Amino acid sequence: MRIGSVRLWASIGVLVIAAGMPYCAAAIGWAAIQDETTITVRADVAFGVLVSWVGWTILAIAGAAWTWKSWRVRREAVRA
Repeated sequence: MRIGSVRLWASIGVLVIAAGMPYCAAAIGWAAIQDETTITVRADVAFGVLVSWVGWTILAIAGAAWTWKSWRVRREAVRA
């Protein structure tokens, strides 16, 4: 599989999201502490949320690349 393959990057994005999602659930549930002026989140949970955000970004870019490639192929087929 090539390093520029959309399927490879989509798989990486999904795996990174899966690694970060338990931390997102923890951030919503029990890992956030709130007082009158601030909301505090544990550092490991914040890192997990960041990892999940990176996974969604990779997946969104892979999806955009796949859409662009499929439209380009369709457009070239119409020209011919």
